[in-house]
Amino acid sequence: MTLLTTGSARYSVESRTRGGMRIIRSPHPRPLPQGERADGMPVRVLLLMLLILGVLCGAARATEPTEPSPRTTFYHANALYKDGQYVAAAKEYEEIEQSGLASGNLYFNLGNAYFKAGEKGKAILNYERARRLIPGDPDLGANLAYAESLTGAEACDPALWQLIVFPLSHRLVTDRLAWATSAMFTLLLLVLAGYRLWPARPRWLVYAATGLAVLVLISSTSLAQQVLTDDWQPQAVVISSGEAPTRFEPAGNGTVHFVLKEGSLVRVVETRDNWIEVARCDGRRGWIVKSAVDEI
Repeated sequence: MTLLTTGSARYSVESRTRGGMRIIRSPHPRPLPQGERADGMPVRVLLLMLLILGVLCGAARATEPTEPSPRTTFYHANALYKDGQYVAAAKEYEEIEQSGLASGNLYFNLGNAYFKAGEKGKAILNYERARRLIPGDPDLGANLAYAESLTGAEACDPALWQLIVFPLSHRLVTDRLAWATSAMFTLLLLVLAGYRLWPARPRWLVYAATGLAVLVLISSTSLAQQVLTDDWQPQAVVISSGEAPTRFEPAGNGTVHFVLKEGSLVRVVETRDNWIEVARCDGRRGWIVKSAVDEI
């Protein structure tokens, strides 16, 4: 959440003197009448005006419509979901997401609402968005797999060699994986510095440095793989119901190359007018109508 702050205002007060004027002082200045200011305005009148102004400001604030907080909207959307009003709940979850307060739990609930409403493509889309924020969540993984089984969408699972070479990829959020890599690299430098400065050169420091070097290698390569596949290459999900034709060229009368089922995960290659060139997990490419997919 972004907090807006305002800078403190600065005021400069200039004192002015009236040059060339003679000030005649009375030998016996008249005292100020009780209950009156120097300008002649009674204090009681001033207090009454301030009281009226305060009442008017309070009434104006009371009449102003107050927008519900995102937390209140979230709880209200949850209540709508429990009451079976899935479309209304999804709409309120969308409002929170559009305000910039997205989270893994929000996308998870939004996916559940769309799934209950019968829009499985949008459900899978939001499950995929939640997966990037809360990877490894068992409920999320189960719901995503179940939704894909109902639509027939092929899960784009990594190959076995990728699981071996990049074991930490898509198991942690990108920011946390980056912090973990930086922390292990810093610790490795400290161990190497200690080994260099310690005259005894203990062997356990060599073992510690070797283990940390291996961990840094694994985490850094996994981080590179995750950034390459999730952040640098935009992905999308087919949200249109049924099957979406993918053509050889971006035209309505183009020859159909293959079809994509609802909820299929694809990689966005190029965008041209109302068409998007997408690539499947196996590398096959084709053009699909932009309205049929939505980017993660």
